Amino acid sequence: MAWFERFLSQIADHPAQIFALLFVIALGKSTVMISSVLPPASLMLLAAIAISQPSLSIELVWLAITLGATLGSILTFHFGQLINQKMLFPRFFARHNGRLQRISEKLQHKGGLLVLFTSRFVAVLRYMVPMAAGMLTFSRTRVYCVTACSAAIWACLFIGIVSGALYFTAPLI
Repeated sequence: MAWFERFLSQIADHPAQIFALLFVIALGKSTVMISSVLPPASLMLLAAIAISQPSLSIELVWLAITLGATLGSILTFHFGQLINQKMLFPRFFARHNGRLQRISEKLQHKGGLLVLFTSRFVAVLRYMVPMAAGMLTFSRTRVYCVTACSAAIWACLFIGIVSGALYFTAPLI
């Protein structure tokens, strides 16, 4: 983590680089391929927000994190769709296709989008649920809207923790 602190101190005076860093970290935390390799990403994101405060407005910090998190979830959703369309696990889908269709229909009508929304706030579910939504053929428009809304609230929570406004919620995220 010392290398990351040195890196942050070097870019502290460059707002565009900080914006890009916040975007990339939030994107990585929401993507199944990257998040599983970077477990301390929450600490990295908190440190990047703290270093950005003198050079970026709070709105730009929020925008970078929201865009990165939304794009990460959307990419993971499309990865799930790719798994389903290309039948990357043919025996699994051949065996469970009818059951998966029934589950998909139930979830889309009975709170599946709520599960998608709340999964943003739980570490492993943050990228597993959007991937499952893609595999279960959830509506693309609904998934985009729900992930954007949850990412916006999630970004507010992170910024609130760093600014000290929400110090009591830090263990939850």
